[in-house]
Amino acid sequence: MASNIHEVLDNFDFTDSIVTDIRWENNLLDLALVVDYYWDIQEGLSKTRQLKLKFINCIKADFQIKKDILPLSEEIINTDSCYTNVLFKVNNENDLLKQYGIMGLKHIELFTLDYSKPWLSTLCSDVSLEEVK
Repeated sequence: MASNIHEVLDNFDFTDSIVTDIRWENNLLDLALVVDYYWDIQEGLSKTRQLKLKFINCIKADFQIKKDILPLSEEIINTDSCYTNVLFKVNNENDLLKQYGIMGLKHIELFTLDYSKPWLSTLCSDVSLEEVK
C-alpha cells in the first residue's frame, strides 16, 4: 500500500483510527502497529480495514501512557482513548536525531490524548504500510 513514510503521509490520514495491536516483528527489528482505519467508513465503505504500520529497523521506541486512564463504561459515550490517534507526524527537527547521529533515521511520533506529548515516539529507517488480511 505504501513503501515509505512520504507515501504513507501523502495518502493516508490516521486521525481517529484506533490502535488494535502492537508488536515486534522480523527478529525484533520492526515495530508493527495495527490500526482500525477510521476513514474507510467516511469514504463510503461498509467496514473498516486493519492496516499495519511497520516502523522498519526501529532502534528506539518510547511509549507514554497516562496513569489516570479510566476503564470504559457503558454510560460514557465518545470517551477519549489512549489508543485513538489524533496526530501522526515526522519530527526531523529535534535533538533526538542529533543525539543518535545516524544518518537516514526518521523520528516519527504518534499522538493520542495529548498533543504536547506523543503516545509513541520511534527512531527508525522508514515506515511501510500494508493491509492485514
